[in-house]
Amino acid sequence: MILKTLVKVPVCAEYPKLPPNMTKNICPACGFSRLWSVRRNRRKCKRCRKEFGLKRYPISGFRATEAEWLMCIGTFLRERTIGRVREDMGRSHGLAERMVMRLRRNMSDDPLPRMEGPVEIDETYIGGQRKNKCLHIRRIKGKRGHGTDKLPIVGLFDRPTGSVAVFVEPKKLDIVFIIRTLEERADPGAFVYSDGFKMYRRMSAHGFRHEWVDHAGGEYVRGDVHTNNIEGFWGILKRKMGCIGGMRRKYLRLFVGEIVWKFNHGKLSHEKQKRALWELVLRS
Repeated sequence: MILKTLVKVPVCAEYPKLPPNMTKNICPACGFSRLWSVRRNRRKCKRCRKEFGLKRYPISGFRATEAEWLMCIGTFLRERTIGRVREDMGRSHGLAERMVMRLRRNMSDDPLPRMEGPVEIDETYIGGQRKNKCLHIRRIKGKRGHGTDKLPIVGLFDRPTGSVAVFVEPKKLDIVFIIRTLEERADPGAFVYSDGFKMYRRMSAHGFRHEWVDHAGGEYVRGDVHTNNIEGFWGILKRKMGCIGGMRRKYLRLFVGEIVWKFNHGKLSHEKQKRALWELVLRS
C-alpha cells in the first residue's frame, strides 16, 4: 500500500502570476487565478473583487485593437472622411469619430524642430463667406483685410527643410503673438522674410534679420526676399478646408494641424506615414 503525502497550502499564501504564454486567465491586479464570468466577456477576481476584460487594447479609452487602429489611420490618410473610416472598420460612427479626432489632436501636438532660416512669415484669415452667415451677422458692416472679424492664423515656412508651422490666434493679431511665435520656432538671428504689413517691421528690434517686400507697391520678389512659399501653402490649406464643409471655431486648431502634418510628411510613402502616425499615437 502506497501512502500519499498531503501538503497543506496556507490560506494566506500568495499566488504567483502565471507566465504570459499560459492561456489561463489571471487577475492583472493581484495575480489570483480564480475568477467569475460577468457581463460583456469580462472577469471578476474572487480575491480583490476587481473587474477586467480579457481583451487588451493598445490605446486607453478606445475599445479598438491595433489592427483596427492601423486600418483607421490608413483610411484617414487616404480618404480623410469619418464615413469611410466607419465603413472600413465595421464599427460604430461614434467610435470612428473619436478615433479620427484623436488622430487630429496628435497631429496638432506633434512638435517640430526649430527653424534655422531663412524663414517666411505671413498671416491669413479663416472664416465662412458673409453670404452664408446668419442674418444678424450679415447686417453688421464688415471690414476687409486686417480689419476682418475672421480668425487670424500665422504661418512660418522654413526654406531649407520645406516644413511649415501654423499657429491659430484666438484673438486679434498683435505684435506680441508674432514675436512670441518667432522666438519659439526660429533660431535667434535667422533671416525672416515677410510682406509689407506694418506689424512685421518691428521684428528687427528683437534680434531677427528682417527684410520685406511691398505688395501694396507691386513688389513681390526681390532676389531671395519673397513669401511665395507660405502663400502657396495658404492656397493648399484653404482648398482642403473648403472641402470639409464648416467646423466649430474651437476645432480649427485640430483641422489646421492635420493639414500641416500631412504637408510636412508629404514626401513619405503611405506606409511610412501610417507607421509614423501610429508611433505618434502610442507616444501620446
